[in-house]
Amino acid sequence: MNYLAHLFLSPPSPQMLLGSLAADFTRGRLETLARAYPQEMMRGIALHRRIDRFTDDHHQVRHSRRRFSPVYRRYSGILVDILHDHFLSRYWSEYTGRDRIRFIQDVYRLLERQQAQLPPRLRQLAPRMRHEDWLGSYHDLEVIGLVYRRMEMRLGRPGCMAGAIDEVEASYRQLADDFNRFFPDLIRFVEQQEEFETP
Repeated sequence: MNYLAHLFLSPPSPQMLLGSLAADFTRGRLETLARAYPQEMMRGIALHRRIDRFTDDHHQVRHSRRRFSPVYRRYSGILVDILHDHFLSRYWSEYTGRDRIRFIQDVYRLLERQQAQLPPRLRQLAPRMRHEDWLGSYHDLEVIGLVYRRMEMRLGRPGCMAGAIDEVEASYRQLADDFNRFFPDLIRFVEQQEEFETP
């Protein structure tokens, strides 16, 4: 799962929302991180990690990863995670009655208000995330290709995902079907986490 999906699945508590996003910018044991972040934010980080484990192990996600050519197999998890945000954006109204644009704007405002609590890298990126509307832009498939190129730079391996968006386009319907078979299972998984409120 990528940024938008983690935020979508988080309970509405502001601190848990922050934790659900901050988790991608933190490393190490939860016990160690708990010294730096509030308890409610830590619950969001913990939920994020459970969601990632469930996603990685899900048969439908593994099936999506196998749709990519072997040349992309090493990065297929990243490719699918980012693509899931695109499909969530596209099928948003099938999973919630919340307004997508308002939800995203509320997240940006939360990041601005609570920037002092954010991990340093997220604090640095948050203004750019809002200015370029990262969360909203996933709606457009063309942007997903740009995100893949950004990930190449972040990984320090230019060209490692070159052409991946062409494979997404060729298998778009199948990948969308994979997502819509998988995502309800993920929602049920989150709802079953006893210590968390349902999204």
